[in-house]
Amino acid sequence: MKEKTGLIPERDRVKDIRDEYFKTQKMITEELMKIDISNYKEMQTITIQKRIDKIIDRLNRYAIRWSKISIPEAYKKSAQTTKTSLSILDAKRNKNFNQKIHKFTIIEYIDTTINDLIRANISIRNNVNTFIYLTRQASRGLMQIQEFDVATESIIDNIITETMARGEARGFASSKIYENLRLQLISGQFIYRNGRNYNLRDYSKMVARTKMREAQTQGVKNYCNEYQNDLVQFSQHSDPCEDCAPYENEIYSLSGTHPDYPELPESPPIHPNCEHDISPTSEVAISFREKYG
Repeated sequence: MKEKTGLIPERDRVKDIRDEYFKTQKMITEELMKIDISNYKEMQTITIQKRIDKIIDRLNRYAIRWSKISIPEAYKKSAQTTKTSLSILDAKRNKNFNQKIHKFTIIEYIDTTINDLIRANISIRNNVNTFIYLTRQASRGLMQIQEFDVATESIIDNIITETMARGEARGFASSKIYENLRLQLISGQFIYRNGRNYNLRDYSKMVARTKMREAQTQGVKNYCNEYQNDLVQFSQHSDPCEDCAPYENEIYSLSGTHPDYPELPESPPIHPNCEHDISPTSEVAISFREKYG
């Protein structure tokens, strides 16, 4: 059986961005923890907010730089592996193939990766601003708290209702609200994307692995087209998830015109963080493998 092969996104690049985002997460958390609701100082908070803005601006520059280096590397690694396989399969290159397709594909995936990371960074800034806003309002005795998300609104409403029922002072409610905000802060879940909250380390790792995998898969497909090779095989893992299991070790046609094999229904990654890949194969290779195991 064909086991999982080597088109895993470069682990060093994934580690680099994960570590950078985690470092940023810690820096932002440290800054926000300096805000003391019991002794709130507006000028101090404004200074902290400006420092965090600079941290996020630096993270934006890093995200752009990382994408411009890592995506081409992933694509070229895929190209090397695929071309070696195609050479073994004795595939013939189409001299009329437009070589600019490789360049355009790399540019496209650089752009989409930058877009995902920058959007995440925008959500970091928005969540930081929301935290500071709520902290400011809580420090003022819960004066007209507004403009927060539904989840936060519900939590604060419950705290206020409980406090009023118990006859507690507003200061007690303020401290409880701040305690809730600090718990959110400690978790580092500053990124809100697609209906979910993520901490910076997990989200950056997911984007890095997924986008590099997408670029690699498209590289395989592009080089198969260049070398007029229609068949690809899905990799096989020892313990696939239910989303990937139906595709494992199956052979597909890229063009959808092969008489014996179906068109590739979905290209890996099938889901975020998916490590499956496709690799070139041919009727001769399939026949040889079936005959000799």
